[in-house]
Amino acid sequence: MRSSTITLSTTLWCLLPLSLAADTYQPCPLLRAYYDAPNLSKSSDAVNSLSKDFNAVFDNLTRTGKSDDYGAITPNTTSFSVHYTAPAAGADVNVTSDTVFALGGLTQLFTIYAWLANMGVETWSDPITKYLPELTSAACGGGTFTVDWNSVTIEALAGHMAGIARDSNVCELGAECDRQAFLSSLAKSPPIFLTNTTPLFSNAAYQLLALAMTAAQPNTTTTFPSLLNTTLLTPLNLSHTVLLTPSTSPLLFPGTDLSPSTLGEPASLSLLSTTADLAQTGRAILSSTLLPPPATRRWLSPLSADTSNVRNGVGGPWEVYRAPFVTSQLILDVLLKSGEVGAYSSYLGLVPDLGMGFAVLAHDESGQAADLNVYVDVVADGLGGIVEAAAGQGAGRYAGRYDGGKAADGGEVTAAVFGVDAWPGLVVQNMTVGGRDVRQEVAEGAGIELGGLDWRVYPTNVWDGDGRRHQFVGVVQDRGALVDAGTPTCTTWLDGVLQGVGGRVVFELDGQGKAVAVEVPGLGVSLKREGE
Repeated sequence: MRSSTITLSTTLWCLLPLSLAADTYQPCPLLRAYYDAPNLSKSSDAVNSLSKDFNAVFDNLTRTGKSDDYGAITPNTTSFSVHYTAPAAGADVNVTSDTVFALGGLTQLFTIYAWLANMGVETWSDPITKYLPELTSAACGGGTFTVDWNSVTIEALAGHMAGIARDSNVCELGAECDRQAFLSSLAKSPPIFLTNTTPLFSNAAYQLLALAMTAAQPNTTTTFPSLLNTTLLTPLNLSHTVLLTPSTSPLLFPGTDLSPSTLGEPASLSLLSTTADLAQTGRAILSSTLLPPPATRRWLSPLSADTSNVRNGVGGPWEVYRAPFVTSQLILDVLLKSGEVGAYSSYLGLVPDLGMGFAVLAHDESGQAADLNVYVDVVADGLGGIVEAAAGQGAGRYAGRYDGGKAADGGEVTAAVFGVDAWPGLVVQNMTVGGRDVRQEVAEGAGIELGGLDWRVYPTNVWDGDGRRHQFVGVVQDRGALVDAGTPTCTTWLDGVLQGVGGRVVFELDGQGKAVAVEVPGLGVSLKREGE
């Protein structure tokens, strides 16, 4: 690593999970149903510990260019920020969260975000020819091997599943793309694969999306830059995010040879931005600022589970890093979008499960884009404390005894005890209704010996309208079940979710977000938390 030549700006407005202690039996939580996103303040133990660790790691990394484990960090109310200015950058360069870098391929995130905000997620199943019908006629002169453009959907283009060429070699960065020349050239290019066969990165796909989006506007003079401004940049107040043009080129580092005519496909490669603006964009995505929540959830879901890298899936335009934590059966999807252009490299990552993300921008004075994977690894290594905080908050918020009072003879009418251990979910340690042992009934219904029953309830993203009632879903497993080739069979999504009794548990929260009561609809009972 060339630490003396790399100038770096990093913002982490969030982080996430973890590896837990191994055990003979490992519960199998439902995907994306581990913990509630933690509420962390600047003064919390998790934030203070993480800040201290990050200071040590990054100071060593920027000082030596290497780390045995793989700037200085300044926490604010929502994030950590790391800014390191390489000595080779010169005395006039002082990197802050508002320093402008070229994004390269990270531009694609803004292009599809603009599409979703302007056109809606319901258009993803539309064929591209609905907006650019000339593709079909232009392809007629392409010979035997031509793309079936009527089968290429917006979603396939966004998710790099269209099977088309990587670049058109027609458009110029920073200039209006010659629509006719671009469409004619790309339409006649042979397919690499048939659509929806395998992920294949394409800059040209995003230029098609930009042209299709402008073609769909009532005003025929609408341009991609104007759409980007009115749809995203202005509503989100991204004041330092601009397209590369002759007038914006001076915003880049002195001596940068990245000119408006360096590369093609402006809608794929041409944005300039800052870590502050990227953090603002990430927060807007996770909080559904511009999109309806159902559209956000669809957008943040993988479109293809696999790429040539077994750990990577594909979204629109996400590079989905699926990190299985083998000892805990947890699977964490980190949605990444990276980019390189000239001496610039970029990373934006989102962790939807915990409402967190990070941004890294770098410029290398050597003229070669820096490999940012090491910095992303540093982020990943620091997430365990945040997950521990989420687990601890969940225990304090929900775990405990819930009581329905006493019968006239002093016997219990109803009671439930929810406990926690080293794994996600709340363990149903006891549940009785009158003289009924509900755990015994659940075990018998599942064909499990009571001693081997693991009955847990996991948090879902289903809340009532005012956020005071939170639904959990019940899952049962047999602690003594056989394993396949030494590996526990984790198929709770298929056969572990309870139906009827114990399938739904709804916690009622107070104004501070702490559970004060629980309802078990399948039993028709509502219990108050002991001590509340």
